[in-house]
Amino acid sequence: MKKMICTALIVGSMSITVGAANYDIGISGSDRGINGFSLSIGNYYSVPAQEIIMIERSVPNDETSVVYYLARHSHKSPQYVTNLRSHGMNWWDISVHLGLNPHTLYVVDSRRHSGPPYGKAYGYGRRHHLNDSEIVELVNVRFLSNYYGVSVDDIIDRRSRGQQYMHIDDDYRFEKHNKNRNRQEYKHEKRDYNQHKNNNKQGHGRGNKNRDD
Repeated sequence: MKKMICTALIVGSMSITVGAANYDIGISGSDRGINGFSLSIGNYYSVPAQEIIMIERSVPNDETSVVYYLARHSHKSPQYVTNLRSHGMNWWDISVHLGLNPHTLYVVDSRRHSGPPYGKAYGYGRRHHLNDSEIVELVNVRFLSNYYGVSVDDIIDRRSRGQQYMHIDDDYRFEKHNKNRNRQEYKHEKRDYNQHKNNNKQGHGRGNKNRDD
């Protein structure tokens, strides 16, 4: 009996450990269980990671930005938008249902790409209804461009090479992190240099004063 209880405790402990390991995949700290791309969406729209996790139980990861994009423009809650999606509505019809004009809502102003789904002419076309994948593409390109302050053409170029949104986000986050780190290192070096320079000035001043005496 004791052996059975002990075995059960070991198995239970293993299950807890495995569950914790799965939950910890992603960003550390309070953002556990969420990948970098989703975390960036949360940061951009100022929502907690836990809310993003809840939203992504209803929509795929690459459609999360569409949910928040429509919620912001329609002044509806993200949950309201995902509820429409869960009832089988496509993103175009959801946009119309929310009182938005999809012909202008999904325009991405590209200077180098004019083919579908990019370019102003395509976005303003009255006869064409964007499908779900096109809307997801346009919203994510716009989001990554705005969030990292890069041109939409840079994002489109990466997409044309087959890069996924999460990998593009990882690359830009890494570049941003290195820039910030280098900027901090430069500030520290400049501070140390100025401090050393001031110390030398003070030393020379004391030396001149001693000679005058």
